[in-house]
Amino acid sequence: MIISKSAFTVGRVLLASLFVISGIFKIIGFSGTVGYMGSLGIPVPTVAVIVTILVEVGAGLLLMTGSRFARPAALLIAVFTVGATLAAHRFWAVDAAAMQGQLTHFLKNVSLIGGLLIVWSVKPADE
Repeated sequence: MIISKSAFTVGRVLLASLFVISGIFKIIGFSGTVGYMGSLGIPVPTVAVIVTILVEVGAGLLLMTGSRFARPAALLIAVFTVGATLAAHRFWAVDAAAMQGQLTHFLKNVSLIGGLLIVWSVKPADE
């Protein structure tokens, strides 16, 4: 049940915008993103970046527009974000100077996953 359809729509668009914008910047800085993913130890970083862009931009736009695929897109992005968070924000494995920043990013992503799961769990009345 949605109490305010307009608030749900604005929230969904704002939530999706992070992923769409991040994906666009990964396209713009493709080679740098491949290098960064390689530095994290991600295997086949070029393929990983392409998959990341498809999820962030593709699923992000599905979520943003509220298409009939918005709910599955939210679940896909949530699962993707779990993996990305565990790969890129390992606060437990960095030095003390970097720990707070990585912990903040980790917790931010946990919150995003929660928001995405909320979107996934709510079935609009017209669906």
